[in-house]
Amino acid sequence: MACADASQSTVAERNVGMIDFDRIYDRHQFGSVKWANQWDEFSPRVEGEDLLSLWTADMDFRAPETVIARLREAADHGIYGYTRRDPRHYEIVQSWFARRHDWSPALESMLPAPAIMPSIAAMLRTFTKPGDGVIVQSPIYSPYFEVIQGNGRKLLVNRLRLENNRYELDLENFEKLAAGAKAFLLCNPHNPAGKAWTREELTALNDICERYGILVISDDIHCDIRLSNRPHIVFSSISEDAAEKSFICTAPTKTFNLAGVPSATVSVANKERRDALLATMQASFMVNANFFGRLALEVAYSTGVPWLDQLTRYIGGNVGFVLKFAEDRLPGITPMRPDASFLVWLDARGLDRKVGGVQQFFVDQAGVNLYDGRVYGPGGEGFIRLNVGCPRPLLRRGLERMSRALESL
Repeated sequence: MACADASQSTVAERNVGMIDFDRIYDRHQFGSVKWANQWDEFSPRVEGEDLLSLWTADMDFRAPETVIARLREAADHGIYGYTRRDPRHYEIVQSWFARRHDWSPALESMLPAPAIMPSIAAMLRTFTKPGDGVIVQSPIYSPYFEVIQGNGRKLLVNRLRLENNRYELDLENFEKLAAGAKAFLLCNPHNPAGKAWTREELTALNDICERYGILVISDDIHCDIRLSNRPHIVFSSISEDAAEKSFICTAPTKTFNLAGVPSATVSVANKERRDALLATMQASFMVNANFFGRLALEVAYSTGVPWLDQLTRYIGGNVGFVLKFAEDRLPGITPMRPDASFLVWLDARGLDRKVGGVQQFFVDQAGVNLYDGRVYGPGGEGFIRLNVGCPRPLLRRGLERMSRALESL
């Protein structure tokens, strides 16, 4: 059976009722990383009694029922052999981005990927050499540091400027670094701050990359949950030369809470580079479809709009709740309002100095595990990242614990 066609998608979208995002589910029984407070068996575990886990970036909500039903049907079939993607797989991806973000990548430009970070590693191995410089803009998603340095490339840090509780580009420093760089790893929207880069900002970055012959790898995984009136501008859409130098990485995993059944897409407009990347991915056995992952992508992008629209309103409500709660009851903590995603970046620099480490303070004194801003590199010191992709009663409980801990100082 193929994934839902257009008429089936329309029916499925009409039949979605009100979703109870307030409902709390126990995720421990299926090995949740978030609630184990440990990324994997090779990583240290955050220890604490009755910890509320508001750190890593997956959500505590069920995926769309259309996705659950299709995966259940596939699971019940009971034969999990090698699988092909639906013949309309890339049309489904293309349609999603055309409808949601006014970007329609050519079908032939798209390559399948198991997930975004392995794809970025493949790009670095294909188009840069050991010792080549790769620019990131810190504070930034910490796996970028690992994928660059772990593959023997030189990390070049272009630190963002914090102005009026918003991050701005430091183009002068970016250009200085560009002279020694082969690639730029762009996080669009920005993680951890949730900033949607404007067309003008992306154009300024593209102009520098064009002058120095720098390839742009754009990670757009957080693009779909839109919390402000700023649109998502795909880097390759700003100009033909931007498209020629860029690799656009997308996935439904953050959007629909599918991180455990991953599937991703990379759009590469330049055919020579696309063929080279495909060769690397094939040599690394990266292009075979995951039985459940490709189904989840196809059904989510085909039928997930009503679920996402409700989710976005709920996440927006959670963000508003955090902003008001922090103003009233979290002295020394200033949230940054995100344009996108379900993450809120909290400025707690003064408090961090006072308690000798704000993340550990909230673990020890509040029983709340947040992400330490230090892992996001230069500029992250004294910040903490809060995941608001959770039921509001749970979020309220965590914030109240944090408030009581601050009252004890």
